[in-house]
Amino acid sequence: MEYHFNIEQGTSEWFELKHGVIGGTRAKGLFIKTDTLFYELLAELTEPFDEDDTDSYTSEAMQNGTELEPQARLELSKYVGVNFMECGFIQNPIKLLGISPDAITADFKTQAEIKCPEAKKHLRTCVGNKIPLDNIHQCIHAFTVNDNLENFYFMSYRPESIKPMFVSHLNRQSEVNIGTEAKPVFKTITDCVEIAKTEAKRLEKDLAETINNLKF
Repeated sequence: MEYHFNIEQGTSEWFELKHGVIGGTRAKGLFIKTDTLFYELLAELTEPFDEDDTDSYTSEAMQNGTELEPQARLELSKYVGVNFMECGFIQNPIKLLGISPDAITADFKTQAEIKCPEAKKHLRTCVGNKIPLDNIHQCIHAFTVNDNLENFYFMSYRPESIKPMFVSHLNRQSEVNIGTEAKPVFKTITDCVEIAKTEAKRLEKDLAETINNLKF
């Protein structure tokens, strides 16, 4: 395991670490039978890293989240009763797998994903009292990448809301829905991690073979 505490998220060094790696936003691709993820990775792995090619667009909501994250991390630390730190990037021994955690403890055993969404999504999460389906794969990915992870917290934080904070806890025995609301597919985090790592290893092999063939 590689833990990069000295890398700040959003910097050139951070983007370079993420280049050719499956991070949280790509994690769903490990569970979907399409070639989209394969060609995204192939394109990055066959060309040098170019900072100008990185997606540096920042929406108002994204900027709001960046500004609120330190406050949210502190509130989550108080709620959970642990001291969360920032970490730029974590890379698994399977080099295709990495993640940029929003919060992690010094022993690497507890990690968190912090969202600071607009009002409608925050309230939908609070009323539904569960992690939104479009964030589930990112939560699974935390366990896939960090082999030391035992406990994970998903947080939706909006301080001006009638309910400022929603927190949900997951461990490796937790069951999550990797299907849809209409057609749910429930599996434990442990089972999901096995699926993700198996697919990552297959992708790693296929990418290596394809890159080798392209050289001729």
